Amino acid sequence: MIRIKKAKPSGFCFGVRRAINIAEDALKRKHKIYSLGPIIHNPLVVKELSEKGLKVISDIGQAHGGTILIRSHGIEPSARKKIKAKKIKIIDATCPFVERSHCIVNDLKKQGYYIIIVGEKNHPEVKALAEAAGDKKKVVIDVKGVGRLNLKNKRVALLAQSTLTRPLFEKVVLGVLRKNPCELRVFDTLCKDVAKRQHEAINLRKSADLMLVVGGKMSANTKRLVQLCKLEGVKTYHLESEQGLKKTWFRNVKSVAVLSGSSTPDWVVNRVIEKIQKS
Repeated sequence: MIRIKKAKPSGFCFGVRRAINIAEDALKRKHKIYSLGPIIHNPLVVKELSEKGLKVISDIGQAHGGTILIRSHGIEPSARKKIKAKKIKIIDATCPFVERSHCIVNDLKKQGYYIIIVGEKNHPEVKALAEAAGDKKKVVIDVKGVGRLNLKNKRVALLAQSTLTRPLFEKVVLGVLRKNPCELRVFDTLCKDVAKRQHEAINLRKSADLMLVVGGKMSANTKRLVQLCKLEGVKTYHLESEQGLKKTWFRNVKSVAVLSGSSTPDWVVNRVIEKIQKS
């Protein structure tokens, strides 16, 4: 019989759960509600909310009256202005930890710092922060991105995409220090819940024959869990639901660890475990 270990924490993180609760409360009032981009990076949850009336749009022009829900990743300042200009109501479901990053960036911009954001430039959270930072900024994904920057005698500030791994962020910080800025301020904007999941992944991979990471294929924090699990050569698979399980994965496997991204509901994780137990 296969031993199954369910990682802790599991299910939604605080910010995702808060965003879902805000959306569901709004939908109960039966207003016309749009989400500018998927509220979270989990297709099963997005589909569930869509069936309840939350319409996902990619452009503000697609909203006709009603209310726009700002997703957990936050929104660019220019997009917020456009919504207000159209006099469309806003329900803000931005994760409070992401909102804190916006406050930090706004303050640093006023003080004239050169802002380095460590993260994926096309991720919605990073795109919003980058626009808020203005012209004196750079988005990098690793220490290589710092290589060509001239930071000598500059006042520099660093912060990170909330779902980044700490080792990666620390390497960039050290890389910036080597560039001899006259001042360097580092802000720890890494999500504590995500950090716990990453730590759990590192611990579980030591004793598991197989690692299963459950979460949306577009979820940044889920993809990083997959990367962490694979580092020591442990057999690892990324699936969105129990439908993605394959019997061939379990040949000669005695122990399985099941982890989840922060936008994965617990019921999806439990279904994966149940299907393994029944097979």
